[in-house]
Amino acid sequence: MDKHKFVEFNINDYVWVKLTAFGREAHLKDSKAFWDMVQVNRPYHPPKEDEEGWSCWQLWHLESTFGQLHHMGGELPYKTTIRLAKEDLKEV
Repeated sequence: MDKHKFVEFNINDYVWVKLTAFGREAHLKDSKAFWDMVQVNRPYHPPKEDEEGWSCWQLWHLESTFGQLHHMGGELPYKTTIRLAKEDLKEV
């Protein structure tokens, strides 16, 4: 393999995604389930979105939150285009 055809991206770096209605609902349910389990009454805080609907996540957190929802033919929690910051990409 020609190593100059690759870039590296750390799972601790940030990605930007556009959540779907299904993803927003899943996030709400997961948050409610967590706070109910630990028996703490907290208000729900949805992911912050910019004016175009993009929200920012560390890659590991995005997949920890929505990974179990990914399966062939399933409804998507976020749109399939993901944005990465150029400064987070490292040539190898």
